[in-house]
Amino acid sequence: MTFKETLSAFVCGVAAMIVLHALFVDLNAQAKDDALDVCVDNEGVMRVIGGAAACSPGERKVRLKQPPVEKPCEKPRDIAPMLNRIAALESPTNELVSEKAVAPFEVVNEAGIVIFSVNEGNGDLPALTRIFNDTGARVATIAARTTGGELTMSSAAAPSAGASQSKVSGVEATLSTWEKYSDLTVTTNSETRLQLGRRPKGNYALTTYGAGGKRAEALGAAEHGAGLAIIFDTAGSTRISVQTEEAFGAGMVQVFDAAIKAVAVLSGNGAADTGLLQLTNNAGEAMVQAGVIKGIGGVQAGPGVFQQGKMFLPLPLSYIEGKK
Repeated sequence: MTFKETLSAFVCGVAAMIVLHALFVDLNAQAKDDALDVCVDNEGVMRVIGGAAACSPGERKVRLKQPPVEKPCEKPRDIAPMLNRIAALESPTNELVSEKAVAPFEVVNEAGIVIFSVNEGNGDLPALTRIFNDTGARVATIAARTTGGELTMSSAAAPSAGASQSKVSGVEATLSTWEKYSDLTVTTNSETRLQLGRRPKGNYALTTYGAGGKRAEALGAAEHGAGLAIIFDTAGSTRISVQTEEAFGAGMVQVFDAAIKAVAVLSGNGAADTGLLQLTNNAGEAMVQAGVIKGIGGVQAGPGVFQQGKMFLPLPLSYIEGKK
């Protein structure tokens, strides 16, 4: 090493020692728990060591003073003004809280789509509250009438706020109650498919419908209170009915033709409350009748009045009788 390099190293070392004496304390000074121990070589390079570790030969161990840290202010905050403000906002006298909305009105989302609307009733029209999804399709309607109300839940295919409400392309379920009527109705594409509830005349029934709104079957109570089950054809005409004969109280099953004439009847209205089977022609004239007479089964066949048998036969020619 040349003299110039040696002199430069000496000057740097002296400057480093002056800085160290300004920033650090000697090992002989009072140690603090938060001090940082370092080793300094003859070129002023420092490295951090643990408090109990020793420096290498040619290094000097010094302790770094920790700078003073200002502790945060622990003064408690006065939250009374904030609590008073909250109480004022929640007060019933607050204009923002007590403000009333007058129907009709609409509520829109950030995209400008109506998501809620209220219309006041007018004459025969009920007051309506409608709820829409984020696409504007109606999903629920609450109707308030003078004599009751109804709730309708719709699929997302129901009309939007600005569309006609008369036609619905989707599925709807409506629960209605007014006066003496209470009903649950399910529709598909505005066609009734199911009705369940109390009919206006006081009887209760379940009715299902096929395509085109034609009745498919009905189950419930007749107007006189007895049970009733009816099956319809695709045109909505009665083809099979299961009920009781109101005059006799006997059970009865009827099969009808296309003209809704009974062509087959099975009932409990035979002699002494026995079973009776009757088949008729299209004119309603009995052709076959089977039942129980005095404990013996018999079958009569028409048409016309039964004639007494010839010779020694005691029975009409169109008569079959069983034996005991």
